[in-house]
Amino acid sequence: MDSSKIRTLDYLWSARPLLKYYYADEETTKIINHNIKWISNKVEHPLFQFAYLMLPTLCNQRCRGCFTGQDKNRLPPHLSGPFYSTDELHEILSFLRDHGVQAVVYGGGGELFTWEGAFGFLELIVEHGLSPVVFTNGTLLSARDISRLNSLGTVLIISLRDTVEQYHNSEVQINGFRRTIATIERCMQEGMHYSNRLAVEVPVTKENEDRIINDFLPIMRALHIVPMIEEYIQILSSHEEKSRCHTFAEARTFFQRVRKADYNLGLDYSLKFGQRMVGQPQCRRPLYSFAVYPNGDIMDCPSHSTWYGNFKKISIHDVIYSALFRKALFDFKLCACSVFYTETDAEVPSYLPEHLEILR
Repeated sequence: MDSSKIRTLDYLWSARPLLKYYYADEETTKIINHNIKWISNKVEHPLFQFAYLMLPTLCNQRCRGCFTGQDKNRLPPHLSGPFYSTDELHEILSFLRDHGVQAVVYGGGGELFTWEGAFGFLELIVEHGLSPVVFTNGTLLSARDISRLNSLGTVLIISLRDTVEQYHNSEVQINGFRRTIATIERCMQEGMHYSNRLAVEVPVTKENEDRIINDFLPIMRALHIVPMIEEYIQILSSHEEKSRCHTFAEARTFFQRVRKADYNLGLDYSLKFGQRMVGQPQCRRPLYSFAVYPNGDIMDCPSHSTWYGNFKKISIHDVIYSALFRKALFDFKLCACSVFYTETDAEVPSYLPEHLEILR
């Protein structure tokens, strides 16, 4: 496609659509730069874009390779615990609001809407002046539920595993494909996609990559839904599950193919070292967010690689303002929960965490 057509199509995409609150953008860079100054004692307080609040919810699916371990039927036991008390939620949400946070992200353990307290939880987030971002498989949501979520300004990230019903159902181990698709359609009827509050997440494998490029990507772009195409998080995946995922070389080819497909749709962008998601740069979330777990642990992200402290033993303020947290930010170099884009084999780091070595 020539450059004149690229310019003609620019107005359709407003660059490329970025998922509200969750995706990294220019404001994210400002937050990161601010926190670098905070580490050096040049500003008084850190700032954050969002925080993950993890819950001990059950899941009605058993998605293969689930990064919270739900296909193994549990959250990692050392991170699980009871639901937060009202006082604990008030402490967490007030701290977030006072440190620039716009949104609270529910990232697991299981499916939020298996819990009878789900909507009360989301309403409490909104009452504290924050916006909810929810990862969900969508199978338990009625049209009325989606209207209610829309009224709360919720951002929904709906999980899909394949574009073919048979393959998707096999991956999630229930017959949920049609219910998930129905939820996507209802979200569009509510207009959530027009304000960049609707994404569909799909982890890429060797088996589904052609369908993601040829079917999923153009459909999502045409519908103005954010396509959250990502490499598998490998923290809790087995060797068999890893064998279905990309190596670093295969990831390189995949990202290049996606970029070409997007270019043909009128979107031009550069690929960046370290990116594991289409349309997003190298992940630097620990520099602008953190994750809170039911046992009270505060970690770098849902991939739970770095421990900062426990807010049930000391306050969340004291955890975040601790020397341990400052040092973790100062030492941060690379998120490596999955394979990521590298331009050449030489760019693959010489040291990788154990869960990625097999994919070198």
